[in-house]
Amino acid sequence: MPRNGPNRKKLALALSAAFILMTLLMGALAFIGGDLIGEGPDGSSGSDAAVMAPADGESESSDGEEPRDADSPEESSGPEEEPEEEPEPEPVYFNVPDELRAVMISAGTDYLTTDALLSAAELGGQLDRALAAAQELTMNSIIIDTKYRDAVLFTSDTLEAAPLEIDVTSYLADKAREMGFYVYATYDVSGLAGDDGKYLRAANADGRTLDSVRENIGSFAETYKLDGILLDGYENPADGQSYAQYLENGGGAGYRNYLRQVPSALVSAAASAVRERAPGTQVGLLADAVWENAAENPGGTDTKAERTALGYGNADTKAMVESGLFDFVMVKNYGSTNEETARFGVVAEWWKQVARGADTTLYMMHAADRVGTQSIGWTVYEQLTKQVIDLQELGGVSGNAFNSLAALSANPGNSTTTLVQYLNNEINEQWVLTQLAITTPQQMTFTTKEQSVTFQGASDPQAEVTMNGETIPTNESGYFAIREDLTPGLNTFTFVHKGKTLTYSITRQVQVIKEVTPTGKMSVDGGMEVTVSALAYEDAKVSASVGGQTITLIQTEDETDEADSLSGYKLFTGVFTAPSASASATTMGNITFTATAQGETQSVEGALVTVNKRAVMGEGSVVYVVADQAETFPINTLNDNSNSGYFPIPKGTVDKTYGDEIVYKNGSVTKTYWKLESGVRVYSDDIKASGGSMPDQNVISGMSVKSSGAYTSVSLEMDQKVPYKVAYDGSQIIFKFDYTARTPDSDSIKSNALFKSAKWEGSNLNLTLKKAGGFLGYKAYYEGNSLVLRFNNSPGSLSGARIVVDPGHGGNDPGNLGFYPGKDEADINLAVAKKLVSDLKSQGATVLMAEPGSTMATRMAAARAFNAQVLVSVHSNSAPNVKATGTEVYYFYPFSKQLAANISANVSKALGSDNRGAKAGLYYMTRESQFACVLAELGFMSNEGEYTKLINSKYQSRMAEAIANGISAYLGGASSGSYSSGGDDEDEDDDEDEDGGDLRLNETELDLEVGDTFPLKVSGAGGADVSWETDDKSVATVNSSGKVVAKGEGKTRITAYTDDDEARCTVYVGGGSGGDGGDVTKIVVEADEEEIEVGTRTTLSVRVSPSDADDDRVKWVTDDDDIVELSNLTSSSCKVEGLRDGTATVTAIARDGSGVRGSIDIVVGTGKYKQTGKDTSSTAPKKGVKVEAISIDGPSTLYVGDGRSVYTGTVSPANAEDPGIKWSVTDRDILELYNTDDENVVKVEGLKAGTAYLVGEPYDKSKVVKKFKITVKK
Repeated sequence: MPRNGPNRKKLALALSAAFILMTLLMGALAFIGGDLIGEGPDGSSGSDAAVMAPADGESESSDGEEPRDADSPEESSGPEEEPEEEPEPEPVYFNVPDELRAVMISAGTDYLTTDALLSAAELGGQLDRALAAAQELTMNSIIIDTKYRDAVLFTSDTLEAAPLEIDVTSYLADKAREMGFYVYATYDVSGLAGDDGKYLRAANADGRTLDSVRENIGSFAETYKLDGILLDGYENPADGQSYAQYLENGGGAGYRNYLRQVPSALVSAAASAVRERAPGTQVGLLADAVWENAAENPGGTDTKAERTALGYGNADTKAMVESGLFDFVMVKNYGSTNEETARFGVVAEWWKQVARGADTTLYMMHAADRVGTQSIGWTVYEQLTKQVIDLQELGGVSGNAFNSLAALSANPGNSTTTLVQYLNNEINEQWVLTQLAITTPQQMTFTTKEQSVTFQGASDPQAEVTMNGETIPTNESGYFAIREDLTPGLNTFTFVHKGKTLTYSITRQVQVIKEVTPTGKMSVDGGMEVTVSALAYEDAKVSASVGGQTITLIQTEDETDEADSLSGYKLFTGVFTAPSASASATTMGNITFTATAQGETQSVEGALVTVNKRAVMGEGSVVYVVADQAETFPINTLNDNSNSGYFPIPKGTVDKTYGDEIVYKNGSVTKTYWKLESGVRVYSDDIKASGGSMPDQNVISGMSVKSSGAYTSVSLEMDQKVPYKVAYDGSQIIFKFDYTARTPDSDSIKSNALFKSAKWEGSNLNLTLKKAGGFLGYKAYYEGNSLVLRFNNSPGSLSGARIVVDPGHGGNDPGNLGFYPGKDEADINLAVAKKLVSDLKSQGATVLMAEPGSTMATRMAAARAFNAQVLVSVHSNSAPNVKATGTEVYYFYPFSKQLAANISANVSKALGSDNRGAKAGLYYMTRESQFACVLAELGFMSNEGEYTKLINSKYQSRMAEAIANGISAYLGGASSGSYSSGGDDEDEDDDEDEDGGDLRLNETELDLEVGDTFPLKVSGAGGADVSWETDDKSVATVNSSGKVVAKGEGKTRITAYTDDDEARCTVYVGGGSGGDGGDVTKIVVEADEEEIEVGTRTTLSVRVSPSDADDDRVKWVTDDDDIVELSNLTSSSCKVEGLRDGTATVTAIARDGSGVRGSIDIVVGTGKYKQTGKDTSSTAPKKGVKVEAISIDGPSTLYVGDGRSVYTGTVSPANAEDPGIKWSVTDRDILELYNTDDENVVKVEGLKAGTAYLVGEPYDKSKVVKKFKITVKK
């Protein structure tokens, strides 16, 4: 058993405190005579019983004098004598568990439960069974309650002992030691013996009383030699008996002072006696939870306890602990975690601070006997386990004790099973803390028109959930989703789980049609096909009528941003054709929608339809496009759905309106359009009347096709800014120009990155792709009268690609709700997006992550300004059918379809789910023609099994990798292999456009000395305003014109940026030269460690020869900044952090211009363990092998502000099928967790002082849990 080392300081302090206190008390009470031991309730103390304590406000002094402080030293007229120096006490060793796990064994509940007389054998059997029960509960300590009905349960010469056949304390202590228990016992310090040998409670602290206390407990401690004694029974409440004693013996001390002197004197005497008679026994104080309420004493707890140690019991337990008398304090913290009277956490935190200040060990005793009772907080069976978890998160508590063995053994609601499993790291903390939580629906009482309701939530997987008395299925994580039909009227659903009840009252109103489109007033042209739609019950038959026409509406998929995936209402659509126009506008009347379902028929009135007068070509207005890109629609149909066969036309395009303005109202949104003579429909807000002339007989006089890096540009010299239409068939892109009479010659392109030919057929330009599927989107804009068509070139892989990752929803929009509170769609999307960004960057891509919670328009604008080649919007699906599973990815333009197909196939495989494939949709984040863009629905949050994977960090990493691989394959399939080729472009500046994307600095790296200046110059801004910033002003500053001033040694980055682009320059600043020995001839690089793990650092330094070189400064570089990161750069050293597995070379280059350099290879991660020819058959993953154990290596102590430390998990057996580890921490306020690319390696940072646990669990559902205790210090 562990033994604590000698505690000389505490022993000396305790003896000194006892000596001083006894001296003071004896002086104050020296004049008291007679028998001052208080009689029991049946004693014959004369008039004592009739004497009452003073009422509030009355003086406590019997003679009217001001009460004297009993602790004030007596004045002395004689000279002070030099005290003799006390000898150094002998070392004392205590037997102390590393972490106390104790249970109280009490007579009357754990044995002697009846009044029957027991033989020694019978009583011994009961005691044996009690110890066996404690052992089965995996306790490591017992606490013997030594009192039974005012008698003691041990042998004593003076105290009344219970009339039993055996010495209970001796029996339990001896047997417990044999079983490996630590043995503690309580001791009532106020228990004395009267003249008749019966129990008496000490109400005084005179010499005789204290002598008796010392002798009794000293004999007890010496006889039983326990590991610890808990002093109890010391309180001294105000009552008639105590007041009578005060009046008789208290003198002028004051009643309250008198009352409080007694407990202090009793425990001081008891503690000194134990230390003298049994030095190896710890002395502990068994303290009530509340010393004093803060309302009564500002130093107290924020509690509302009716009885407090100080206020009721007159026991200043705080001062007792602070005096240093005790080796430990055990607090009877019997409140629950959510009561107001004495909240468990409030009490624990207060005592933690007291014990810490006194350098005293702190234990908590829990009210095991309250579990399952109706007391506040105790109806929840996991209350005890939650308290233990809270203490671990709090820190500063060295163990737990439970006040009743019988209560633990009763195991109400499996509460003890849960407690023991948690204490032995057999269950996940999250399960213990999980109470019934239903996230959908969000309201418990509401009215709905839906036909059914889906209940989605979380529970403890170890306890059943019932709905209306029947058990509902939950998965291994406790998640559940059930769909229940609603009957018209009130529907009640009652859920019960672990004592918690949730009742939902849902009233269903029957409404077959929820809403219709269009509404209000609408204007259409004659012969136009108008789309009408209705949201109606899924099984409804829906039709519409207008102007004598009857339209049958068919159920269709609603793949728009406005679709409610969880609703039972489905989209029904149909089309009617407006009659031919006449010389004046005519009215068709209102559209009437009718639907029948479940025996109910409902009709709803839609828009009033007016047919515009017959349009006459040429009578419209000449207009020009004012939007950057004006979306176009077909003219023979009317709805507000984007059309993938129509591409936008650029700002400045000139055309002429045709007919009257068209109005289409969808709900509260009214859209207005104009038809143009070129044959397209546009939003009214995207054009403006010009007052100019209609374009006609346009001449395209010249064409150039140039490739440069990321783009291929086709420039057309235009006589007029005419409109055009675009067609794409996978192998060629056709631009069909309107109002054009003449075009230039065709061009057979020899070495272009994208096209192999540019041929004119009339006014159509046919651009044939060099590789089918190579089209990644384009942007059109005018430069003067030149129309520039800028196409994206594929880099062929992720290296060099520009990618936007959009985490769907966020901010105040959680998206689809999860089963578990706080883990909704937005959280999942963001987690996967962050991992995806990391994966893409690690493979050489330049990545922009859209701002979560921002509007879709803001996100798309940022993507355009970034000049992306690919955009992926990350989402998670949901459906009313809780069995729906799988991945589906949406696209709009056909050129993005392959990207969607790649990602859907990859993610579904990573998730182990269905591949629902690439689907055409109308989602906003996919309707961009400038680059390839898709919206990925990773999986269904409404399915508990799929949701479990979606919130799993391991699966999130796999999905991110799958998306990255899908993008890489798409770019590879679209590449012609000449991304970096100059092609036909000899002047790369011809490819620049006014929107940026080619911002450059005259230097990308600078070597400066302190005090140096350098002018950075920018090009490629296209006239845009340029701003400047520096990452570290202490190293170098930059002004608004780009002038750099070196301020101090180190490294920083200067960034020039416009609204659309940015460029960077890395600046190294040294401190100047040092010697006069000429040029550097040799550099040797040395490392503290040449082999490091991911997330750890090593320091590099240099030895420069000659040592007195004129300039001994070096510049640090690495050949792979994806594997290592350099920081803290100085002229002679740097820090190197491992980012991912591999080997990177770090080089130090002389700054004196000599060209001398020195290098060192840094091996990161598993690369340092590579062996050739090693037999790995025993560690290769084997199907069906489960993880049986996890070990965690890493520091057990962290310090706030010291950054991240690496922890490595190892599973056994080594050939487990899935050796990955899922990491978590028990307190995110104390520990911050950072996952790495290696599932078995994690980084942890200490945020604030305290104790918490790093938890590792296998992904293979083997339910192994390893907890690693980490203490964070300031």
